[in-house]
Amino acid sequence: MQSAIGQILSDKPRQRSLAVAVWLATILLDFGIVTFHFDAMSRGALAILSLTLIVGLTEGDRISLGLRLAPRQGWAPWIRITAVISISVAICMAIGVGVMHLAGRQIPFYTTPPDQFVARLLDMCFVYPTLEEAIYRMVLCVPLVALSGCWRTIAISGILFGALHVAYGNPSPENLVGGFFLAWAYLKSDSILIPFILHAGGNLIVLIGQTAGWYFL
Repeated sequence: MQSAIGQILSDKPRQRSLAVAVWLATILLDFGIVTFHFDAMSRGALAILSLTLIVGLTEGDRISLGLRLAPRQGWAPWIRITAVISISVAICMAIGVGVMHLAGRQIPFYTTPPDQFVARLLDMCFVYPTLEEAIYRMVLCVPLVALSGCWRTIAISGILFGALHVAYGNPSPENLVGGFFLAWAYLKSDSILIPFILHAGGNLIVLIGQTAGWYFL
């Protein structure tokens, strides 16, 4: 797979090395913040600082950063692609739930009271997607794809995104596989808007399910 993400760093070894150091430090700090339950402001400051450094190292090249207003293929193909991703994630969820059930492990199900819906909507569909797409897609993928290619970048981004949700205490199947799809969508579309929309949309579905669960469980 070819991608324009990170292309400006391909022939700039010094800037690429510095950018790799930025993403490594950022991931370590983000895991530390999540593990020690610091607030979202700490993660926001980290995302802003790291993204500023990556923008500087890429000389503000918006194509390498994925700052497009539309995906490279146009919007129409992504309607179909989104449907395929949704079905794939649903299958992964079903398999994961089945495996947990056969292993005798309790399947956690979180509920959201209706009076918390708006606050959770802001967190789940704007704050977390913004922070995590900035860190686990832009800061991570931009230097890494220039260093090791698309598929290794997708694998590393997906693994770290899944590990992040284990650190959150929310290792549900969709969170463990979602990062792979989001990284692939970023590199395939050359636009950060696509993984952000997929991330926010997936969280919205989860939030609606949690609110419905409050009524019925």
